[in-house]
Amino acid sequence: MSFLTYASSSTKQRHVYDRLPVNARDQRSPSPSAPRRSQRRVRRLVTAFATTLAVVVTFRVWIHELTCIPTYEDIKRYESRLPQHDLDLPFPEGRDGRYVKFVPYTGYGLNNELQDIIMVSQIALLANRGYVFQPYIWSTNSFTPVVMELNLNFRSAQIPLNAFISGPISGNDRWKVDAGTQNASVSGEATLPPQPSPPRSISYDWWEVVCPPERRVFVDVLETRKELGIEWGAPVKDIIERWAQKLRAMNDTCVEVSGDRLFTFFDYGEKRLLSAWDILSTSPVLKQLTWSPLVNSILYGNLALLQPPPSRSTAGYDVIPHNLKGLLAVHIRRGDFYKPCMDRLKYNSEYNGWNSFPDYPDVFDPPPPSQSAASALTSSPRADSYMRHCYPTLDQIVDRINLVRDEWHQQTGQTLDRVYVMTNAKREFLAELKRRLTTAMSGPTDRSWKAVVTTKDLSVPNYSAEVIVGADMLIGEKAEVFIGNGTILAERLSTSVFIALLQYQPHQEIERPTTL
Repeated sequence: MSFLTYASSSTKQRHVYDRLPVNARDQRSPSPSAPRRSQRRVRRLVTAFATTLAVVVTFRVWIHELTCIPTYEDIKRYESRLPQHDLDLPFPEGRDGRYVKFVPYTGYGLNNELQDIIMVSQIALLANRGYVFQPYIWSTNSFTPVVMELNLNFRSAQIPLNAFISGPISGNDRWKVDAGTQNASVSGEATLPPQPSPPRSISYDWWEVVCPPERRVFVDVLETRKELGIEWGAPVKDIIERWAQKLRAMNDTCVEVSGDRLFTFFDYGEKRLLSAWDILSTSPVLKQLTWSPLVNSILYGNLALLQPPPSRSTAGYDVIPHNLKGLLAVHIRRGDFYKPCMDRLKYNSEYNGWNSFPDYPDVFDPPPPSQSAASALTSSPRADSYMRHCYPTLDQIVDRINLVRDEWHQQTGQTLDRVYVMTNAKREFLAELKRRLTTAMSGPTDRSWKAVVTTKDLSVPNYSAEVIVGADMLIGEKAEVFIGNGTILAERLSTSVFIALLQYQPHQEIERPTTL
């Protein structure tokens, strides 16, 4: 075989050289054809993709095993099988149904996300649109279902909403609303007739099916605020009604509210939030809202810590009582909350909106801000007033709990003898609090508390450990007296239960409106 041809410049004679084989067996195969090279490249890519996918799937499975974080597969499966997840359902559900998806809160405490879920689902109900309910979202990292916090603890990136609550908001019930009242709740002309049964809520996953990208119409929050004439500081009731009217009048079936969140922290943190109580207090959004079976199971499993032993005629606690007699619940937030409390002082903040009802026995009325140097922030009567409500000392907490117990007895003749502390405080702090409350004080009678139970004392199985904050709220709702603040007070206001405010926390970890 010819390998190289060389022409000599002197002789002009052409010499042909053959390549010598390395050995007798050296036989080079012809180069593979282009199609075969392409096939090999495809096989390599497929193998690499399959390997990567296997690694990711294995990681996502084993990360739960390694961290003991539950997968919530049963609850996710339940949500995926909700009966309204059916394209063949008649209008206003099914493939031609009317739905709205809002910008979710992410990375905040459960109370912040639940509060916003309640508000936007109220708008969806008034607009006669199916609410697209979000999971509880701590992280939007799509790679791993488990994330590590700064304190090196692990937690779920997202938790299905039905792990915390039940009712129409999370899609497991129909709205029970009078059609005429529903139509009259939104001022102005409506392009749709009143619907006897508003469309049910659907999950994020079903939204991707029933409302593919090409059918979605986006409504920008900032632009719509200008269009609707919603100015800064507007009453929250006006915000709800104007948005509901806007979404109700649109003929588009799949509407996604985009950009900023519809409600800001300022909307939730000022007295103008109370204007929305006229709508929420009679709405099925609150009336049909309940805690999930998972949350209720925590309370049921710990009733023995919170209630006197059952009588001999009963073998145990058959049902969860409507009220936990003799129990005073108190919310004490510690940890890193000192700095946010100082920020509230710095910016002259008031109570969280839901804490501002005029009928509450404790009104936050701090001394006016002085013109002194900034150092006075930490050592002034105004600072003392803020910290007494927001980050009270151990002495202030004990005095307040005992004072409320005495006032309750004077007003009702009933006795409070147990304390439940919903808290993130360290065990050393809680041990001292327990010691002080259970130690007999001087006086004609024994004024010590029979039992003091904290969040950390609850017996909680691993599969429900992440929803324990919901159990805290449920206990605070059912306690005979609640000390603290937050939107849980908005619900208790309608039950005429005595409430004493201890803390000032504009954005608490443990709060929400609940069943009326």
